[in-house]
Amino acid sequence: MKLHLFLQVATSAVYVLLLLPLPGAALSNEGRALMSIKASFSNVANVLLDWNDIHNEDFCTWRGVICGNLTMSVVALNLSNLDLGGEISMAVGDLRGLQSLDLQGNKLTGQIPDEIGNCISLILLDLSNNLLSGDIPFSVSRLKKLELLNLKINQLTGPIPSTLTQIPNLKTLDLARNQLIGEIPRLIYWNEVLQYLGLRDNSLIGTLSPDMCQLTGLWYFDVRGNNLTGTIPDNIGNCTSFQILDISYNQITGGIPYNIGFLQVATLSLQGNKLTGKIPDVIGLMQALAVLDLSDNELVGSIPPILGNLSYTGKLYLHGNKLTGPIPPQLGNMSNLSYLQLNDNLLIGQIPAELGKLGHLFELNLANKNFLFTTC
Repeated sequence: MKLHLFLQVATSAVYVLLLLPLPGAALSNEGRALMSIKASFSNVANVLLDWNDIHNEDFCTWRGVICGNLTMSVVALNLSNLDLGGEISMAVGDLRGLQSLDLQGNKLTGQIPDEIGNCISLILLDLSNNLLSGDIPFSVSRLKKLELLNLKINQLTGPIPSTLTQIPNLKTLDLARNQLIGEIPRLIYWNEVLQYLGLRDNSLIGTLSPDMCQLTGLWYFDVRGNNLTGTIPDNIGNCTSFQILDISYNQITGGIPYNIGFLQVATLSLQGNKLTGKIPDVIGLMQALAVLDLSDNELVGSIPPILGNLSYTGKLYLHGNKLTGPIPPQLGNMSNLSYLQLNDNLLIGQIPAELGKLGHLFELNLANKNFLFTTC
């Protein structure tokens, strides 16, 4: 009887011991993934002190970690602007419930791990303003819930993956200021939910596709500072959802299409191209314009007097062209104008007294060695 009782107690004790966590095995898979992520970083000594699996196993209380109220799994990881170095661990792919990953503003190097595609719940992915290199992994296209992808200000190379067009909910795509090459995938233009497309300061080639106006939800279109060629699409006026249109500092040729006047943009930046022909009068009917920049092209003819109707415009840049004739006195009706640059053209005549009505004018530049202004 005593022997039987002893065996029962011993068996129970062994069972209890088996239920106890082993030293170093207390963390869940997500906790171990977070420790692997920490191990891949440098400069963590003063910023991730509480990421400690020995003294604090509750990773939901660690800096930058947010867990779901019901599942207690990691749903957000925000380690932005902490001056972190090192690389992004492939263990990030083990955070299957992650909805937001924000590592912007650090000094992270290396490539974006393919395992990022395993975070199938991601809605926001922001790795901007780091030192990341290599290609954009095709696995990003598996993130079907992704709404924001921000990879700007890195050292990413290669083409823009055409598979990014397979992300059905993508609203913001910002790949600016990298070293991307190749053409803009045309299927991007058929994303009805895309609202923000930032591709400035890369080495993209090709032409502006007429399909760009299929982006019926887009308000921000910026391809500034690439190597795009060809002409402005004749149907540009159909891009009626655009509020910012910046195609400056490319190698765009030809004239400015007349139907550009149908745009409802607040900013129209066409500067630094090889545009020719005259400034269309219809631009003077674009009442929403706050910034109009046609500078540093090869435009000819006179400044349309109808531009004086742009009472909302605060910045008018027409310098660096081959414009001729006098300065229209109607420009004095641009009551909100603060910057007016007409230098480096072939203008002649008197400076209109009406410019004196521009009470908000901060900068006026008429400098040109070829000016033939006469005195009143």
